[in-house]
Amino acid sequence: MTSERDNRYGEDEELGRELRERLPRYPASAMLRAAVVQALEPESPRRPWWSLWLAPAVSSLATAMVALLWIAPSLLTTPAADPLQLVSRAVVSEHARNILWGESRPDVVPAALPRAMEESGVALNWVFTGDDDIQLVNAKPTYVEGRRGIELAYKAADGHAVTYVILPTGNVVLPERGRVQVDRWRPLLRKENGFSLIVWRQQGLLCLLVSDLVSENDLSRFKEYFVKVRSSTEPYPVY
Repeated sequence: MTSERDNRYGEDEELGRELRERLPRYPASAMLRAAVVQALEPESPRRPWWSLWLAPAVSSLATAMVALLWIAPSLLTTPAADPLQLVSRAVVSEHARNILWGESRPDVVPAALPRAMEESGVALNWVFTGDDDIQLVNAKPTYVEGRRGIELAYKAADGHAVTYVILPTGNVVLPERGRVQVDRWRPLLRKENGFSLIVWRQQGLLCLLVSDLVSENDLSRFKEYFVKVRSSTEPYPVY
């Protein structure tokens, strides 16, 4: 029995040797090698469907957070808007509306003044109504930056419009820088969006005179108008 099994093993070895020597051999293709390697490696876990859109979203959120952290210090240190500048811009806008749509009605001023004072909370002991150079042509209550006040519209002989607005002072502070000597007063002279403003305090009220007189020669006339208005108008708060 043993000899027969040994003979069979010997024949198998001989047959295997002859097959290896006589049969041609071909190298495996790249596709076949890749398929074998993939089959031998452990299967990687499949990503859930929602991860396809979650990953970009997380990346965008992280980018936004980095940007926010970058600009947050500048946002925290940005100075608040200057109350005087806010009021000045609002008064300039009101003056521009007067130029475009305002009515010149000097005949109705005597009747308009009492109503304007009553609705504005600003009374006028006396008021400059005009002369040969400039005339008061309208009066009405106004509302500027949360402040209720009175507005007087003047028309100069050369056609220039001048608006005089009187408001509660509130938190507006007039700086020393920019003040000029005009007659016996030192009001603040400034320019805003192509207009000139003269700003001062009187009887605890904020007074603003605005016009499009901006050149050196025009400013001299604008200061003259200020002297006329300032010396002949006395406002005071009703409450």
